[in-house]
Amino acid sequence: MIYTNCPLYGLKSKKMLKRLLHIEDNKFLKQDYIASMVTPYIDKKGKARLIEPPREELKTIQKRIKMMLGQIVVPSNVFSGIRGRSYAENAVMHSSEKLRNLFKIDLTAFFPSISRETVYRFFYEDLCCSPDVAETLTNLTTIDLEKSQAHCLDEIYSFLNYKGVTCKNHLISGAPTSQIMSYLVNHRMFEEMQKVADDNNAVMTVYVDDVTFSTEDHISRHFKNRVIDIVRKYGYQISKAKVKNYTKLYPKLVTGVIIDSHGKPIIKNSMREKIIKEYELLRDHPESAESKQRLKGLLTAARQVDHRAFPTIYRFAFDKE
Repeated sequence: MIYTNCPLYGLKSKKMLKRLLHIEDNKFLKQDYIASMVTPYIDKKGKARLIEPPREELKTIQKRIKMMLGQIVVPSNVFSGIRGRSYAENAVMHSSEKLRNLFKIDLTAFFPSISRETVYRFFYEDLCCSPDVAETLTNLTTIDLEKSQAHCLDEIYSFLNYKGVTCKNHLISGAPTSQIMSYLVNHRMFEEMQKVADDNNAVMTVYVDDVTFSTEDHISRHFKNRVIDIVRKYGYQISKAKVKNYTKLYPKLVTGVIIDSHGKPIIKNSMREKIIKEYELLRDHPESAESKQRLKGLLTAARQVDHRAFPTIYRFAFDKE
C-alpha cells in the first residue's frame, strides 16, 4: 500500500491535526468525551447486532478522517469503504466465462473485535504519526464501552460475550471511518490471506467482513484451513454458519449478488421483489417522497449489478416532473 498520499501521513502536531479536521473544541481529543458522543445499543430488527451511532458533530469529523484515509492506495481487490468501488464490483471479480469454484468466510462481530491497540498501531506504525497524534486519531475512531453512558451496557456485554468478543474498547461500529479502517488496520492479516490465494491461483476479494476466494481449480481443505488459521492468528473469529463452499456449476451468492451457473452476475430475486413492491406502493401513493427515495435506492443498487435493469420503473422513479 502507498500511504504518502494521505494528509495524515507523518503528522507530528496535534495543532495541525486539529486544523486538518476543523476541530475547535479540545474535548474532541479525549476518549471520555468521544464515548459520550456515541450511543451504543443492540439492534434487534432481524439478526441482533451492535450499533454504535456517533452524534452528528463527531460524525462530521470522522467523515474528514475517512476522506483522508481514502487517499491511501490499496489493492484493487479491496472494496471495504473505498470510494468508487461497490458491492457489485466485488462480486464481479468472481464472475467468469470459465466457471469457478468459490469459498467465502465471514468474520464474526468484526468491528467490535478490532481493538484500540490495533487501531493505534496503524496510525503510529503505518501512518508514522507521532504518539500523541496517533492517540488522538484513535480516540476519534474507537469507543471505550466502560466510559460509555449507554443505559443498556449489560445487554451489550452479554451480546459481545455470546459472540466471543472480549474487547470493550474497539472500532466504532457506526462510524463513517470504520469500513475503510477495518481493512487498513488489519492489512497484514489480509495480505497473508492474499499470499495463500496467490499460491493457489485464486482470486481473493475483501468487502469489510466478507472475504471471498474463487478459482478454476479445486479448493482444497488445506487451502481453507490455512485461511482460517490466519484469521485466528490475528485474534478474530469466523462465523461457521457463513462459511460457504460453491462448486463450479452451482449458483453463488457473493455480497448480495448471485453468480449464476454460467458465471454471470445477476440481481437477487429478493431485491427484484422489493423493487416491484416499492414500485406498486409508489404508484398507489405518488406523493410519498419516502417511498420514492427507497425505490431510487433499490434501483441504484440493482443497476450496479445490471445497468439496464427495470427500465420502465427506473424512468418512473427518476422522473423529474
